[in-house]
Amino acid sequence: MSIVYNKTPLLKKVFQNNLSKIVPQFYLKYECLQPSGSFKSRGIGNLILKNATLINKIGLKKPHVFASSGGNAGFAAATACKTLNLPCTVVVPTATKERMVEKILDTGAKVIINGAHWKEADTYLKQNIMNSIDSKSIEPIYVHPFDNPQIWEGHSTLIDEIMETVQSQKININKIRGIVCSVGGGGLYNGIIQGLEKYNLADKIPIVGVETKGCHVFNTSLKLNKVVQFDKITSIATSLGTANISDKTFEYAKKYNTRSVVVDDIDVIETCLKYTQSSNMVTEPACGAAIHMAYHTDLLENALGSKLASDDIILIIACGGSSNTVSDLESTLIKLREAKNIEKNIALSETLTEGEKHSLRLKSI
Repeated sequence: MSIVYNKTPLLKKVFQNNLSKIVPQFYLKYECLQPSGSFKSRGIGNLILKNATLINKIGLKKPHVFASSGGNAGFAAATACKTLNLPCTVVVPTATKERMVEKILDTGAKVIINGAHWKEADTYLKQNIMNSIDSKSIEPIYVHPFDNPQIWEGHSTLIDEIMETVQSQKININKIRGIVCSVGGGGLYNGIIQGLEKYNLADKIPIVGVETKGCHVFNTSLKLNKVVQFDKITSIATSLGTANISDKTFEYAKKYNTRSVVVDDIDVIETCLKYTQSSNMVTEPACGAAIHMAYHTDLLENALGSKLASDDIILIIACGGSSNTVSDLESTLIKLREAKNIEKNIALSETLTEGEKHSLRLKSI
């Protein structure tokens, strides 16, 4: 077991699904139990640990970690650095929640706020911060949020642990019909694929990648059959809010016929609150996107292209996250519902005659 990430449990959980009489068996991989509260501790921790070990072994310079992220990746880097007693600088965009900034600062890391979104923060980190270090005494360790083979290697340990549980609990691996995970830039997904390849299962167990509408770059790339980049992210699932996926993610998705599902923000928030009520655990929308499939087996069956039986098994990567509270989720849901009602009223008004509009005005008086 690594010193920068935890071994997490894979546990069966019963979900109340009102849309299907037959519900498969769901197992959740609880990545919320990582040191940083999300799966990011695996991959980012692995990257930092390996590079710092090598730098210290050479002994000519001191390692310093530089990360760009407005969320879980930056916090994972800072948390790993606290464990390894390494200096860490994180550049976050202006849209980053104050709560997340405070959490990163609490680890002892330095936080710089710059840029309207991640790409701008990342550019500032590389061009302004990393270019100004004393290169004679400092060896920088650059931490990308998802696009690095050492990050994928760290995430692949999820599958090692899942296989260990499958064997120890004598779970029939032939009954595992799919693995559900949220997809942002593809770091977690790449790690899962590499882990499955290790056990010759990548072409046997399909993956269902879930995104929220407004940051569905994975889904769009698959539909257009090329890696695309979004100019703007509109989803509230900010941890999924990357403008593009890695080239390796697209390559794997095409090779293994990965399924893609896109869900609405409002539906995911409702799922997050439902999950919190049933499990007493708060999950952020990025994680809730995957968990949403357990409450809506019809969406899962459509993605897999087959009906699920009661003895079938679905593994869900509950990827965790540290950016939301219950209050955040509740206030966001209210705003989303208000926006939805406004859209409905606008659409309705466009179909009404002047007489019908006048009648509605009189009723409202």
